Amino acid sequence: MLSLRLNPRCVSPALLLWLGLSIASVSAQAAEAPSRSEFLNSFEAADAVVTSEQTQRPSTERSVRLIDPQSTAMSEGPADNALRSARAMTPEAQDLTVVQQALEQIDQGQILEAIALLTEFIESQPQAHQSRETLATILLARGETGQAQRVLTRGLELAPNFVGYKKLFARLVMAADPARALALLAELPPTLEQDPEYYQLYALLLQQTGRMEDASAMYQRLLQIDPTNGRLWLSYAVALDAMGSVDDARSAHQTANRYGLGDPTLNQYNVQRLKSLRGNR
Repeated sequence: MLSLRLNPRCVSPALLLWLGLSIASVSAQAAEAPSRSEFLNSFEAADAVVTSEQTQRPSTERSVRLIDPQSTAMSEGPADNALRSARAMTPEAQDLTVVQQALEQIDQGQILEAIALLTEFIESQPQAHQSRETLATILLARGETGQAQRVLTRGLELAPNFVGYKKLFARLVMAADPARALALLAELPPTLEQDPEYYQLYALLLQQTGRMEDASAMYQRLLQIDPTNGRLWLSYAVALDAMGSVDDARSAHQTANRYGLGDPTLNQYNVQRLKSLRGNR
């Protein structure tokens, strides 16, 4: 068995955070709330916290409507009108309607109004998990980590295995306490096919906690279902490099370079490591 060799140039926490958030920004599915991945894209990768005062407005061209645009519940208007309309629906429909209303407010630059709408709704409907997840995402993107943690903590109390809460909370604490984040994701996970992003985050946390062989095995599984994801190849290369598998790491870096990374920082790192590993021949 190969000995574990931790190279700080290869597995620094900042790099792993950057990799994890970069992969998530590419792979996150927006079927439930189309603008959540937009918020996650605004995270400062080095410390997983955004300090900007406003979130980036999501592109309306990229949004996927959850409810028929002709629905009266979807009409634009004050937050109290949206809440009144939602109350006539099933709890699940109420939840999705309020999420869509909040996203439309964000499209219009009304960030604080969206926060107020979601906050009021989850106070009256604590089981509105989509609304709570959306609120936490907005708060994280605004850098309001303390409030986001309170929202997520309450959500996990109500629904300990709600995947959206688990992924957001893991991202929130991964820099300071990766072992806690890893333990949270290890409890009753979805299947890989159901949520590859969940396992990308899990693999990243395996790396952060020094479990490189386990991380490498997880990346192999992920690459079987997404073989052209350059950022996954780079993460895999980092794990192999840390294990001392120089030839395999070099090959993985080359593959990452071939498929592209879409980020100047990751590109620079990948090229530098590839040059260094070629020099080790």
